[in-house]
Amino acid sequence: MGKLQTMNQRPLLAALLLVVSCTSSQGKPGSGAGGSIGSAGAGSSGSAGSAGIAGSNGGAGTAGDSAAGSAGSTGAAGSAGTTGAAGAAGATGAAGATGAAGSAGTTGAAGSATGAGGPHAVLQRGGDNFRSATFVEPALTPAAAMTMQPNTTFNTNAKFNGSVQASVLYLEDGPPAAGCPAAAMGCLATARGAHNGLFFASTQGSGVYALDEATGLTVWHASIGGGGGDGIRGTPVIDGPSRTLFVALGATGHHEVHALSVDDGSERTGWPVMLSGATLKFNGLSFNTGDQNQHSALSLVNNVLYVPFGGHYGDGGNYHGWVVAIDITDPTKVAGWASAGGSEGIWAHGGLASDGTGIFAATGNGHAGSHNNPNTDAEEVVRLTGMASFTRNAANVYYPTSWQQMDGTDKDFGSSSPTYVPLPAGSSPSAILVAPAKPGHIYFLDATNLSKGTYPAAGGELANLVVADEAAESVYTAATVYKSASGLHATIDVSQNAQNCPGGQKGNHMIISMLIQPGQTPIAKEVWCAPVSGNTGSTQSNGPPISTTDGKGGALVWFMNGVFGGFKDGAGSAQLSAVDGDSGAPVVTTSGTACAAIQNMSFPIEVKGRIVVAANGHLCSWSPGGTL
Repeated sequence: MGKLQTMNQRPLLAALLLVVSCTSSQGKPGSGAGGSIGSAGAGSSGSAGSAGIAGSNGGAGTAGDSAAGSAGSTGAAGSAGTTGAAGAAGATGAAGATGAAGSAGTTGAAGSATGAGGPHAVLQRGGDNFRSATFVEPALTPAAAMTMQPNTTFNTNAKFNGSVQASVLYLEDGPPAAGCPAAAMGCLATARGAHNGLFFASTQGSGVYALDEATGLTVWHASIGGGGGDGIRGTPVIDGPSRTLFVALGATGHHEVHALSVDDGSERTGWPVMLSGATLKFNGLSFNTGDQNQHSALSLVNNVLYVPFGGHYGDGGNYHGWVVAIDITDPTKVAGWASAGGSEGIWAHGGLASDGTGIFAATGNGHAGSHNNPNTDAEEVVRLTGMASFTRNAANVYYPTSWQQMDGTDKDFGSSSPTYVPLPAGSSPSAILVAPAKPGHIYFLDATNLSKGTYPAAGGELANLVVADEAAESVYTAATVYKSASGLHATIDVSQNAQNCPGGQKGNHMIISMLIQPGQTPIAKEVWCAPVSGNTGSTQSNGPPISTTDGKGGALVWFMNGVFGGFKDGAGSAQLSAVDGDSGAPVVTTSGTACAAIQNMSFPIEVKGRIVVAANGHLCSWSPGGTL
């Protein structure tokens, strides 16, 4: 059967930890690529009865190898508390302390999982290495969401050449003004005013565009590669400290990985890295450049860049699932892991989840007959560390009992992306992996011991929820994980034949939310379904949802709601919708000019109260009242 394409920073590693632990936060999260959590400053003391102001955002770690970030200092007693100082860069920054005296100062939002990037940044798909796809935004209340309208001027200007499968990214600072050091964050505040960020769009025509956040106009454009091939499909990743955007390109007959300055699009020294069978091997397998295809989002963990590969649509050719690892501090160091069996591709656009040390990849269907010997990695989740190192044991491999049925009917596990979810302190396990699969199963795994000791036998999951018809190709998604008033949710989209919804809802095109219940059996249950009413042109997904939280338990789930002509061509148009994160009740579907030609694997982001998504040839942006 033909291969179907999957969908898949400010949704932040530390922001997720904040909401999971129920800590109130109104600070803006910092973000960036490549390191651990940045610290957050404490709100300073206020005088009796006065509220302390939120602590500032923590600076993020450089790559996990510096000293830990310090907490912001406490303000002196007196009038209203002043902002806590930003945490210093480090491997693991502390959460901002609560403001003292009077009404407590609110906790400053924590820095991102991936390093420095300014107060606002979306440096990778899903926003953090967990791939949690949740954004802390106090301004996006239900009342504000009900007023969302297109940003007309921005949308008119934010145009470029080429179709888009990669998701849009964002970095706070744009190119430095004259006399401003390239590495100086915040240097543009005087030169460009309050709006000094850039959106980054990457096209299948091998173009990378940086667009001004306020006007939508192109600031710079880089055309990479020699043309031909598949262009850019996987979402790039940005390293905030070095201000570098890493992007994978499928050119004619080969693959290359580029490192571009976010300031002007110039290539960094030592790049691009060319991938070929002559230089990249694993267990006797050579990287087959002609048959490999790069779909999935790139990851950056501890200065290692991970580039996943599947094959071409239709399952043809001699390809394997590959994860290529490149040391960004020395790009001559390249290694890789390949699936043991043929095919077994890593297809999902959402990318690889990370626990901060290793990465988790889900593979697709292959052609092997048994998992009881190491001749296949079909339909499984694997955990790799470092330069794609792999240990084949229960802690690092999981596959479901239905894997052979999935394998024989093109029901790829690897058509959806896993999400890493840390649980509250004292929980057992301490973290889980939410792993959706194409035939409507959502597997909840112990992230510290994937198959709970059953491997090489199948099973060992903490829960296996069936949310759609198992005979259909129902799920191409990446979950958004958020904390609301009712608890910790994992929410996905389902393309066909949703089932087991509370209230008996069924049908195509649903948003489905599952409540995660640490310490209970099963660890998750389906709690609400919301229809995506606009999609009448395709059985494929509208794209995975994202979520926003106000930092106090309120949550909204956002998704594209429209008519899609197919999973490849992006025909039709879409509006932006939001539902209540606790109940799935409708909050808003925008009016005005719809977003045209959005591909259903393109993934929206939230920046400063705006929702922005990449479509073929342009960006679409919405904000409360349509104002910037």
